[in-house]
Amino acid sequence: MARARSQMTADTESVRITTWTFEDGEATGFHRHELDYVVVPITGGTFEIRDGRGGTRELVQQAAVAYLGSRGTEHDVVNRSGQPASFVEIELKR
Repeated sequence: MARARSQMTADTESVRITTWTFEDGEATGFHRHELDYVVVPITGGTFEIRDGRGGTRELVQQAAVAYLGSRGTEHDVVNRSGQPASFVEIELKR
């Protein structure tokens, strides 16, 4: 599966900010979050979330509607929007 592109724009003592950009069908790759985080959707879109136990669920993001994620979350995120999609991930170090 093709990989989404990530661009880190800040990495300080308190936060790490990464912009994720996906074509339809692209994925982040399976990963584990070591920090709590905030996701701020830029475009909105529909994503398939694959967990480490083989389960999947659908996540619909709305542009500019932020949500929280928890440290320890393990998943792969796949764009199923039928078009490009992007979001900003802000990891909280403190």
